[in-house]
Amino acid sequence: MQFLIILSTIGYLFGMFNPIMEIDAMQYASMSRELLRGDSLLHFFDNGKPYLDKPPLIFWVTALFFKIFGASNFTYRLPSLIFSLVTIFSTYKFSRLFYNRDISKMSALILATCEAFFIMNADVRTDMYLLAPMMVAIWQISKYFQNKKIINLIAGSVSLAFSMMGKGPLGIVIPLTIFGVDLLLKRQFKIIKDRRIFVGLSVLVFCLIPMSYGLYTQFGFYGIKFFYWIQSFGRITGASNWSNDTGPFYLFFVFLYAFLPWTFLFLYFFIRKGIDIFTNLKIKKKEESLSFWGFIIPLIMLSLSSYKLPHYIYCVTPFAAIITSIGIKKSLGKDSKHKIIFFLQIIINLIFILFITAITFYVFPPQNYLSLAPIILFIVCMYYFFIISKDRLIKLFIPSTAGALIANYILNVFFMDSLLSYQAQTSLADFIVKEKLANKDIIFYDEPEKAKSRSFNFILDKNTNYISKEDIELLSSGLDGIIYTGQKGYDKILNEYKKVEILANFNGFRVSKLNKKFLIKESRNTALKKKYLLILNE
Repeated sequence: MQFLIILSTIGYLFGMFNPIMEIDAMQYASMSRELLRGDSLLHFFDNGKPYLDKPPLIFWVTALFFKIFGASNFTYRLPSLIFSLVTIFSTYKFSRLFYNRDISKMSALILATCEAFFIMNADVRTDMYLLAPMMVAIWQISKYFQNKKIINLIAGSVSLAFSMMGKGPLGIVIPLTIFGVDLLLKRQFKIIKDRRIFVGLSVLVFCLIPMSYGLYTQFGFYGIKFFYWIQSFGRITGASNWSNDTGPFYLFFVFLYAFLPWTFLFLYFFIRKGIDIFTNLKIKKKEESLSFWGFIIPLIMLSLSSYKLPHYIYCVTPFAAIITSIGIKKSLGKDSKHKIIFFLQIIINLIFILFITAITFYVFPPQNYLSLAPIILFIVCMYYFFIISKDRLIKLFIPSTAGALIANYILNVFFMDSLLSYQAQTSLADFIVKEKLANKDIIFYDEPEKAKSRSFNFILDKNTNYISKEDIELLSSGLDGIIYTGQKGYDKILNEYKKVEILANFNGFRVSKLNKKFLIKESRNTALKKKYLLILNE
């Protein structure tokens, strides 16, 4: 089982060398480089302007890795890989407090192979910076409740602080809520009288001082209010003006594909566990129900938000993995159920692989079929491993592990690599580096500043200048730089200036906004937009 877990985590490497995707991930990478150019590690800027949005952990960690290993696509994703390993290990250790080794290993493997973890390591945002410390905190605090060792309480409190610095107050609200419900149903009210809890709270507050001080000195009391209330709870209460048209079941539907290839097994076992809990409404003292509440409570809380994005729901995957593994373990003693699970997972994985392959090869036909050779070699090796293995449990998990790895190899090596080649800003920034023009200013003309394109900032390690279409005369006002613009901007510049040199042009697409016109090969060219790099010669 350990071999399959290691193999799964190696699979995260498939997408780590691809270009960083605009907008969010590239913005975070750019800001991390900008942090290293600044005077303070407590104040954050985005293209030279004060930044008040995401918590600081992703910027601190990424900047540290850039400082040690140098800035690159791989280095940006490396912390997420490490945090993924921490999450998998913490999920194993947490489940080990309540269950046998087989269930814990299955939990780790299911988590490592679910689609959400491949996505989080390919398109790195703040989710893994919430998930890893949150699972460490849940593991350590659960251990404290069992053995009452103060070291576990302190470790849990520190982890809660890091979880909050990873994605805001949700990093503490989720753990405290699921612990509260669990203790309530177990009638364990004595924990309220435990004075050592205040030690944990003191450690938590102490760890949050640097971030809070930075927010106050950069933005005043509003910075504190924004982080601890508006950004998270404001989306539920209406204090935040962020909103989109997602419905109350949006995140649940996202979860259905994010937890593949284990979705159907999870739904069955989750319903059964829910029936057991709500039938009794009382849980035995040593019984574990945190995994159930760890799934359902965040799902409800996050679904109440007026603004939702797919990656918000990834935080429930460790709990879903535990619920699924418990159900599988209970079913293994019955030959009929064992066979049903085995063949169900084979069918699901075959459909998953065929769907990914069909979509990928239709949208982006392979240019080099030799890249398929690793898949064939992998299938042969996994089949051999399946034949020689005598462990019934391992045989059960080999098809799903192989399916997840093959599907995500195709997705990252063929689909994402081809898709990101249409990211105009990245390609043109690479051109500037290649032509040794990185010393020049970069000027965005007639480009939306709110779009927060940061490929130039990240790759060239400098801020960019924005000039609106109404201020075209500013292009010649002393800014010795390269102009980046679209077709309309280029036409306006040609009308205003006589000598305009085209350094490069590129047919690009906003890859985070896929649409039917782009995905269909025959209509793709109509979805592309021409982008130019220009220099004025007068």
